[in-house]
Amino acid sequence: MERLLVLLVVVLAVRCCYSADGTDSMAFEAGTSNRGVNGAAATGVHKGNTTKRRYFIYDVYIGEGFNLRRDVYMRAAQLVKELVKIDPSWIMVLPPYRHLYHWKSGFEQQRVPWRQFFDLEALSEYIPVMEFEDYLKERGDNSIDQVYHLQGYKGGWTSGEWVEKIDAAKCLTEQESSLRSFEKRDGRWYSPFFGYYDDVYAKKFKCVSVQGTSLILKDFIRKTKHESILVDRFEKVLHPTFGDREYWLARKSMGYAKHLKKEAEDFMDKNLPTRSLVSKLKGRPYLAVHLRRGDFLRAYWGKVGVPKTLESAAEQIKDAMKQQKLEVVYISTDSSQDEVKTLRKLLPTMVRYEPTEAKLHAFGDGGVSIIDQWISANAQYFIGTNPSTFTFRINEDRELMHFPAETTFNGLCLEGYKNRNDKDKCSHPTAWKLSL
Repeated sequence: MERLLVLLVVVLAVRCCYSADGTDSMAFEAGTSNRGVNGAAATGVHKGNTTKRRYFIYDVYIGEGFNLRRDVYMRAAQLVKELVKIDPSWIMVLPPYRHLYHWKSGFEQQRVPWRQFFDLEALSEYIPVMEFEDYLKERGDNSIDQVYHLQGYKGGWTSGEWVEKIDAAKCLTEQESSLRSFEKRDGRWYSPFFGYYDDVYAKKFKCVSVQGTSLILKDFIRKTKHESILVDRFEKVLHPTFGDREYWLARKSMGYAKHLKKEAEDFMDKNLPTRSLVSKLKGRPYLAVHLRRGDFLRAYWGKVGVPKTLESAAEQIKDAMKQQKLEVVYISTDSSQDEVKTLRKLLPTMVRYEPTEAKLHAFGDGGVSIIDQWISANAQYFIGTNPSTFTFRINEDRELMHFPAETTFNGLCLEGYKNRNDKDKCSHPTAWKLSL
């Protein structure tokens, strides 16, 4: 029980945090056509049983950020891996991205396929996957057999004892505002469905009360006879494990799309120092900092690890550059344009990735976010903003590349800190070490 309580606390901490994210305009037309970011034909990666399919789809609350959604994918992937062991016909249908709250570039981003951000071949090394548009083609219609809408139990968790449980239940409409997005018309259930709206419908809909990890759904789903199911509000269930070998196998499979990694590598080669051949230190010789502002600053104003002013953040960055003997700092931030101008004055050697309008439309806000993260992950020393999921994903990338923990799990500090070990002022991410 103690392990489950720890998992609950960790996931709830991640759950409350949103992340600020961001060659031609063909990329986002890919959601409605069969063309990819480079004009290549779209393809799902169909490994495993190809003569018979059972389709597993999931969705999360519309307000969840890009990096929290990546976390939820791992929970779903571990469930699908267990389903495939029981019945090899199961395949994960990757849920396209709707326009997210933190994507603020001013153009609509709907029905965005996963190949825009991730390497489908890498994903398929863990579980069989396919794109949603390929699912629709393979099915031959625009339907989903069954939607299971996850919810908590009426009255919540009140006993003081953690017990995993799951039950088909009456919909808690007074608590679940997201239920309003489902509408029954002419015997069919309609919802925004990843930006497809009336172009996709569900045949059946049922609410399910759940308390537990994603694996509690295994037997529930195993008993269903439906060919295709969608589990809505999947963020309601927790990780089966956190930080163990299975967690890292799922995380490792989430390799970034090749065109995004190439863009990041080209940018580093052109704009950032190259590692000396004689250096024994891992990474390129620059400091990388994720400076979270925006809504996060409002939510965590005055909290440990969140500097109130740009001046305070800049002083910390200068101190770190001096201590690490680095001359250049790469900044990823959701700061306003005026704040970025201020940062440039405070940090003369500051470097940022600022895509052209054409590249922004090609990669989208999510793609720009990944480029930012990959550049940060390759730095000799990294400082993030705890507890931002944007920072957490960089921590994980660095762990997968075997960077030393002392150069990876570092956070910013509140004004007046004595040193970076000042627990009253500084907040560092938990060091979830690689277990592979």
